[in-house]
Amino acid sequence: MSFWATSTGENLAAQSKEQAAAYTPPEGGNLEPIPGKSKVRAYVKEAGWDKNDKGDRYIKLRWDVTKPDTYARRVIFQKAWVKDPDPNAKNPTDKRDKALRMLAKIDALAGGRLAAKGTEPSDDELLIALANKEMVIAVELWEMKGSDGNVITGNWIRDVYPLEGTALVIGEAKAKVDDSPRDLGDEIPF
Repeated sequence: MSFWATSTGENLAAQSKEQAAAYTPPEGGNLEPIPGKSKVRAYVKEAGWDKNDKGDRYIKLRWDVTKPDTYARRVIFQKAWVKDPDPNAKNPTDKRDKALRMLAKIDALAGGRLAAKGTEPSDDELLIALANKEMVIAVELWEMKGSDGNVITGNWIRDVYPLEGTALVIGEAKAKVDDSPRDLGDEIPF
């Protein structure tokens, strides 16, 4: 089987550039966020330092959800502004303190390697200390208006808990409001 052969036997290497350029991927892939006030099982898959376009550094964590099955394989990214102040924070000092407390709690639930070292962790130290340590995360919703005027929603992590003794909870999904105009004609809707 050729590298360029699809599962149906189509040879993509033999198609013209115009045919290849005309391909449009199928619609879909947009998932509703996990409802706010939920507690799900997850683990840190990636951890390391990152920076914004101004050079402000923070720790970026990638959480992969494992339970409940409805939300398994979902990914939630977390920024911990433990180094430089978050340029969007109303009170950057308080936000940094909260982020440090959250990182210390995550570290404690993962075994406490980072706090035991007592110094600023490297990318490798973050990954070794935090990766693949499953815990329960409390998930909330954020929403903002996109550049096109549409509302964008996603998840953020409010807290973390040990697996033992923490029940998984799914919050109530936010009801979508359909405010599109309707022509009811002569119908009275009551």
